Amino acid sequence: MKKVFSLITFMVLVFFGTIYSQGWTPMGNFPDTTFKGNTGGHGVAVDPDGKIWCTFWGTTDSIFVPDSAKMKNVRVIHVFNPDGTPASFSPIKSITVGGVTDYLYNSNIGLREDIDGNILHSTFDALYRINYKTGEGMNKVQPVVGFGLTQCAVDAAGNIYTATVLPGHEIKVYTPDFNFITNVVDASVGFSRTIEVSHDGNTVYWTSFTNNQIYIFSRLDEFSPYALTDSILQGFNCESATWSRDGKLLWLSAGNGLNLPNTSPYVTTYWSLSTWYAYDPVAKTLVDSIKWQFHSGTPIADQRPRGLAFSPDGEYAYVTVFGSTGCPAFQKFKKPTVDVATELPGIPESYDLAQNFPNPFNPSTSIRFSIPEAGLATLRVFNLLGEEVAVLVNEFKNVGNYDVQFDASGLTTGVYFYSLSVNNFTSTKKMVLTK
Repeated sequence: MKKVFSLITFMVLVFFGTIYSQGWTPMGNFPDTTFKGNTGGHGVAVDPDGKIWCTFWGTTDSIFVPDSAKMKNVRVIHVFNPDGTPASFSPIKSITVGGVTDYLYNSNIGLREDIDGNILHSTFDALYRINYKTGEGMNKVQPVVGFGLTQCAVDAAGNIYTATVLPGHEIKVYTPDFNFITNVVDASVGFSRTIEVSHDGNTVYWTSFTNNQIYIFSRLDEFSPYALTDSILQGFNCESATWSRDGKLLWLSAGNGLNLPNTSPYVTTYWSLSTWYAYDPVAKTLVDSIKWQFHSGTPIADQRPRGLAFSPDGEYAYVTVFGSTGCPAFQKFKKPTVDVATELPGIPESYDLAQNFPNPFNPSTSIRFSIPEAGLATLRVFNLLGEEVAVLVNEFKNVGNYDVQFDASGLTTGVYFYSLSVNNFTSTKKMVLTK
């Protein structure tokens, strides 16, 4: 009965809730176009000083190993200051804990900040804590020896939650000092890349990207056992999860070209490729999104979202994707000051794309459109050569009337065209920018 109720609730949310694309501004590759690996990124975190910690899946450097008297390739941790310059202790090629030095040969899985801002680094079957001020190792634990870890999670008490990529192993809980407390489950279900937990530790979000949804394990209090109680966001093939800085929104990736979203056998959904959505667990709605900017301008199948982290003030987002394209794997976004698309009152009876107002305009104008059926809506702007110069909307939109503000400050005087596509409806109109 619980599962049926959840499915009905989800369908109501999809068709009658509101999903906003708030227009996070892409700021390009971080730190620049030279920072890339041939297998893409696999972790990003931001510490209290605003330093950005980044890892690639593959080897990107080498180190001399005394025991072997040889140079060996390693998967290093890169640390950058907010201006893109390397931190004094970057890159990190080895981690020493308790007098034992481990060289970072094995695969990097993910990065997360603990409650003090120190960095939790998953590399194959080991989880390390690294001092964010010095880059020195602090703690180490191997939750399931011989099996690669997902990105870990941390609750408000500092407890740490670990899991394995492969199914069938324990999801474990540790104290801030890496002492084992309990299992969330004894055997996980489905492949996963990350895990998240509510601030009170009573709700665990298991992002099994092979099961087209996110499972919720919950307990009544810290003395009670966890149990599978619900699932959310059917159609998501999630490989990246993190909380917003204010702790109110849980950001989750929807899927990618190799693990497609919208493949749930139970409901029809319209999630976008390589996009992170912000889920409000109180209202049970999606309220924001950030979309990876494909370097070619068109989706690339194997660019798979693997990490998202916010600056300490929450004004900037850093994201990374895994893939074999050799493109820069980290991007930076700036938080919008206002919503790009505002929903207006009323229920439309037909599709409509209105003439922009004012027209001619300088430098901004308003574009209104109406959709009588929910669907994936795209509103794009083109120049006279047919080149795309702006994407104003590219999200699932519910039935409604919308007002989109277009700021053309960065464009030159001339004639432009704006085009709306949603479901089987397409309309294009002309507008004139005068400066």
